[in-house]
Amino acid sequence: MFFALATTVWALLAARILQGLSTAIVHTIGYTLLTEAVEKEHLGKAMGYTSMALSSGLLIGPVLGGVLYDYCGYFQVFLPAFGLITIEVMLRLMVVEREKKQLNASIPPSPQLPATLQSTPRILTGGEYASSTESEPLLSHPPDPTARHTGAYKALLMSPRFGVAIASLFVLNSIANGFDSTLVPFVQDAFNMHSSRVAALFLALAIPMLLAPLSGWLADHYGPRFPILAGISVAIPSLSLLSLISQATTWPLLKMVLILAFVGLAFALAMGPFGVDAILAVHKIEEQSAPGEFGAKGILARAIGLQNTIIAGGGLLGPLYAGFVRVAVGWKGLEILNAGLCTGILVLALLCVDGRKVVERQDEEGVI
Repeated sequence: MFFALATTVWALLAARILQGLSTAIVHTIGYTLLTEAVEKEHLGKAMGYTSMALSSGLLIGPVLGGVLYDYCGYFQVFLPAFGLITIEVMLRLMVVEREKKQLNASIPPSPQLPATLQSTPRILTGGEYASSTESEPLLSHPPDPTARHTGAYKALLMSPRFGVAIASLFVLNSIANGFDSTLVPFVQDAFNMHSSRVAALFLALAIPMLLAPLSGWLADHYGPRFPILAGISVAIPSLSLLSLISQATTWPLLKMVLILAFVGLAFALAMGPFGVDAILAVHKIEEQSAPGEFGAKGILARAIGLQNTIIAGGGLLGPLYAGFVRVAVGWKGLEILNAGLCTGILVLALLCVDGRKVVERQDEEGVI
């Protein structure tokens, strides 16, 4: 509502900041509910459908908004948003949250001690005695919540698997959002294309993201490593070929549409499974931690919040990075650098991403 009624630049800026805050909160809570409600062996497919829904919104939203603005006016653009928010609130009220399992639920209770051992004297200052039971805590004060939160983030960042997953998501999101600030200027400068024809290039990049459920299905059945390696292996040559597009290229629009479609397909294959692998890494950290080390709710919500922050950082810095690099070394240098970054991701994925299926991993851990 603030955005729809804003009439100054500062009001629009404040509305966008509030919109960003609400989006960050909703994304974190939504993904947390998703990962807690879905079994591990179906996590990839569930996140794939979620990515497809987000991509569909990003694809359809600008088109619908443009039509409403042209034929109805500025304020009418926000009416579908108000309706969707109302539906979202109603659906949120219908959600039944699953109780998080306690990490120490499998630990058997200690046997009852004999009465003679349940109370032992301890000496106080001045020679007085006071009884002490085994149920009393050894520490006089509970753990500091700040230290607990710091330890949770330290555990996440010290995990090579989780670190590689979120770093890869940052790089891939930076590359994808970098096209926003470089694709249109490059095409208009090199080929003097109309903006309506340039829109086809963005559609070619976005439409393959609708295949995200396929990458989730692959992650569930073959492990995250297979679709990640497949996607990055497609991205490297695609970005390298994109660097060869120049003023001397024949049929430049057709070739760029095909190459960008392969880039979009590569990102659709890799980004979802990277998110799945990050969540599985968090579950592994919780399983290896002491009961209650990160609090009663664990660290899943904090991990997803950190992951969303990293992804948002890529969306923020990607256009700046791509714009500066294109000005400094040109379009060809930018795409070669992007291909090099994807090569680094490929190496890290080979070293850190788990290639086992979720069911196989759970069976092996059960045997152990």
